[in-house]
Amino acid sequence: MRGAPSLERVAYWLAVAALCWGLLAFLIWPILSALHTALLRDGTLAIGQVTQELAASRRVRLAVWNTAWMTAATTVTVAIVGIFQVVVLEYLHVRGRTILKVAFAIPLVFGSVVAAAGYGFTYGPTGVVTIGLRQLFPSVPADWFVGWFGVLFIHTFLMTSFYYLFLRAAMRRVDYATIEAARSLGAGEWTILRRVVLPVVAPTFFAVVILTVFVAISSFAAPRILGGRDFFMLTEVILTLNSLRRPDMAALLALLMGVVLMGLILLFQSIEARGARLAGSRTPAPIQLRRVRSRGWNIVLHAACALLALAYFLPVGLVVLFSFAPSSAIGVETLPPSLTLRTYVRVFTDGTAFAPFWASARMALIAVAAGLAVTLFAVPVMLAARNLWTRALDLVFFLPWVLPSVLLAVGLITAFDTPNWLIGGGVLLGSFWILPIGYTVVILPLMVRFLRAAFIGIDPDYDLAARSLGAPALYRFRRVTLPLVVPTAILVSGMAFNDLMTEYPLSAFLYNVNNTPLPIAIVEGAMSPDPEQKALNLVYSVLIMGFSLAVILFAERIGLGRGPRINTL
Repeated sequence: MRGAPSLERVAYWLAVAALCWGLLAFLIWPILSALHTALLRDGTLAIGQVTQELAASRRVRLAVWNTAWMTAATTVTVAIVGIFQVVVLEYLHVRGRTILKVAFAIPLVFGSVVAAAGYGFTYGPTGVVTIGLRQLFPSVPADWFVGWFGVLFIHTFLMTSFYYLFLRAAMRRVDYATIEAARSLGAGEWTILRRVVLPVVAPTFFAVVILTVFVAISSFAAPRILGGRDFFMLTEVILTLNSLRRPDMAALLALLMGVVLMGLILLFQSIEARGARLAGSRTPAPIQLRRVRSRGWNIVLHAACALLALAYFLPVGLVVLFSFAPSSAIGVETLPPSLTLRTYVRVFTDGTAFAPFWASARMALIAVAAGLAVTLFAVPVMLAARNLWTRALDLVFFLPWVLPSVLLAVGLITAFDTPNWLIGGGVLLGSFWILPIGYTVVILPLMVRFLRAAFIGIDPDYDLAARSLGAPALYRFRRVTLPLVVPTAILVSGMAFNDLMTEYPLSAFLYNVNNTPLPIAIVEGAMSPDPEQKALNLVYSVLIMGFSLAVILFAERIGLGRGPRINTL
């Protein structure tokens, strides 16, 4: 009888050792390797020389400028559109609110590399809208959407999901009684918005702005597909430098991007701290939707809503519609002449067409299983005792959310391009396993966040009751605790799997030609003139959107919200 607890204790410490080794080898060591590569050369400090080489490159200077102004412009345009959406849905009385809710929620299922390819299919040189425009107005250039305008357009209509999720929730914390009190004192609508509503939602607004900047500054798929020859951003230059065997320059650029994002994260935390003091009423009276009395402004409002809804629905509708079209119609027709399931059948029966989908699905499943195993063990350990060790562990788990994925990618490349003692002298670069390892690292923060909340929500009396009956720790976890967190574990696994199926930045750095993941195939297909490849892209996109929708519906069913998606454009 005494052997069981002793065996459990040995297994526990072996698991702790394995956890520490995994975090050191595949998270901490790559970060340190990237720092070493960026700062040192042959054992001496070389940051000055590398910085001079970067500054001397016109392409690097242009990428820095493009990234800076595009990030600023994206922040402004997304704020304008996002605030308008929130006001329409939560403050004003507008007809067709249900349709608008669906339209404004589209970025939750039509995002990342899928959306970038979808907008390219809709507005690109051979896009449906472009073909229609050129039929009506032959003088319209085919590449009117290529360049900075197309990238800014995609950013604007994809990143409003942060406002849809978070600023709407903040608006619901505004107590309508305070609005009525201000109105009774003679305050106008503009004064009420500025002096009553804004102080409540301001912390959330600034946090959403930080999230927008976080995603925009590391955007990759959108400029890759629609940037053309003249518009490119830092992430693409980092990939180019790495392919040119200049890991020092690539690592330093990624490090500088990480420093900027770290500063933004610190700002985000300070804003969150202020949010605790500026929060709204704990039991707020719901806001009564206001009607726009002016007939003219009411028409303008509804016209703007209709245009926004069209901007969201059009790419999704065309992607779904043309996924059933013959490939000969793609890039030629504005509407498919006939509908067929041929491409869907080809995806699931043709080994070449199915290979990218299977490669991504297989690697995502491996990463999700590994991440789930790590999280289900680490989260109870961190919650059982709050000390320096568990706080450090908590910090390490959230590093992938603080650092840009390109920095992690460069770190994995520099850490495992030569024999590494942490993995027994092996080399991972160019192998199958480096990408699933990278996938596992980037999904850990998402899994820890949600499962931590699930474990905290368990009534401790359940565990005490089982302990009083003599149940050992492992038995209590398996029969009492685990069944209570299974719904959350299933949800977070689905969310992580869906994110990994469209994870482009990490895939672009770590994949090899024998193991091409789906995001790479989608980007290559979006840039390819081959209609067969474009047809496959449309089917891939529809399948991913369907899975995303299933995950969101399941989240709604069990009462959980959707976490933010970052570092995926």
